[in-house]
Amino acid sequence: MDGDALERLGHHIVSRRVALGYRNRTDLANSLQFTVRTLSDIENGVRKASPGTYAMLENKLAWAPGSIETILAGGEPKELVVKLRRDSPEPPRYPSYADDALSRASTEELLLELRRRIIRPRERRRESWDDGDGLEAHGYWSGED
Repeated sequence: MDGDALERLGHHIVSRRVALGYRNRTDLANSLQFTVRTLSDIENGVRKASPGTYAMLENKLAWAPGSIETILAGGEPKELVVKLRRDSPEPPRYPSYADDALSRASTEELLLELRRRIIRPRERRRESWDDGDGLEAHGYWSGED
């Protein structure tokens, strides 16, 4: 196997890593439980890895099994995930419990409900301060006028 094939593989891996949202080599290496050095050597085309290492990379990069061998032979990888979900124009489907009134409410309605839930407990606290033994809600001692 020549160095050009390994270098080509490295370019494909880097491109796919970035496309999948791994900000840097360390993030991908950690998710695979590889050393950063191992991943760096593969991405830079310095060395060929074991079939097990390639299989783990294919899985993490969402390539079909055998894609790395195809790249090394001059072909293109077969992507199992063509588009990331965040690019999908269709909103994600949540479990059925999210079909309640709050999930269908507008942002303004949600903020008003949140405000109502915050203010009501405060009002209840003020009412409960007056137990007859101390300060009243307005700061006067019980029995003072």
